[in-house]
Amino acid sequence: MKTAFVTGSTGLLGNNLVRLLTSRGVRVKALIRSPERARKLLAGVPVELVEGDLENVESFAPAMREADVLFHTAAYFRDSYKGGSHAAGLMRINVEGTRALLEAAYRQGVRRVVHTSSIAVLAPRPGHPLINETMRRDAELEPDAYYRSKILADQEVDAALERHPDLHASLVLPGFMNGPGDSGPTTAGQLVLDFLHGRLPGVINTRFAYVDARDVAAALVAAAEKGLRGERYLAAGRDLHVGEALAVLSSVTGLPAPERQVPDVLLGTLALLNETWARLSGRPVLVSWQGFRTLRRERTNTAFDSSKAERLLGIRFRPLEETFTDAVEWFATNGYVDRARLPRAVASPVPRVS
Repeated sequence: MKTAFVTGSTGLLGNNLVRLLTSRGVRVKALIRSPERARKLLAGVPVELVEGDLENVESFAPAMREADVLFHTAAYFRDSYKGGSHAAGLMRINVEGTRALLEAAYRQGVRRVVHTSSIAVLAPRPGHPLINETMRRDAELEPDAYYRSKILADQEVDAALERHPDLHASLVLPGFMNGPGDSGPTTAGQLVLDFLHGRLPGVINTRFAYVDARDVAAALVAAAEKGLRGERYLAAGRDLHVGEALAVLSSVTGLPAPERQVPDVLLGTLALLNETWARLSGRPVLVSWQGFRTLRRERTNTAFDSSKAERLLGIRFRPLEETFTDAVEWFATNGYVDRARLPRAVASPVPRVS
């Protein structure tokens, strides 16, 4: 791989992928929506910025012409956790945007694609303690608009493979990603920040499959090099209750973790109030109504089997302690939290956004 085209290059996963690729000597063309944000986040990284948006793929399609691999990491993720309904945007960007991107890339001569899917496209099966890549959800039965959009996006990849026998595409399914470079921040990053600022009312009774974005980036690169055509690879990481994850955060920061569990009735009420706040302020909220419903439904559906990717792609998952240490250090270095709030010093060589 000499040249790669990366979508979502300022996202948590995308910017870590760009850094990994450039560190290996790969020429990277990075699709970005905000040049100002990209120049800050990717300062010092030898990358070619391509301004564009998945709602207008043709505007940047020629930039994909020389790419050996297209890494598609961009996605719209608001419906579950940011308040309100965003079903139309999810369909437009995650589904229609993926379809348009794949076709445009093919016309430009790209024949290898690595698509970032999600654990959201999978569901447990009776008698199976671990969820694997074969246990796919039915889009027609899925009530969550984000989950549905990711299922349909995967189907667009499958359809492109059927249309073009000479196209090679693999799919990587990440878990709940954390790590440095979360400038958004993502829902996972917002949870860390709320903990650091003492804004968590208690422990939400749910579980997540925690994974470092840098490990997912490594899985994407490995999929480009070793992945089989049409195959899916889980990169889900470690299954933990939120309380267990907060205990890890507490251990690396010295801040006390909340111990009281938030009852579902209280959380549901908070979610409804958050909907109003989100509409009035436009700011992200800890839990929206749809997010509450999804968290409650999925609280035990977080045990995933990533052994296929470990075995065939050679990926490894770093300890959550390392992930949280680096994430907290990045937030502190870049002004998201006052370092004076942290009783215990954290130190890690993470980049500063100037």
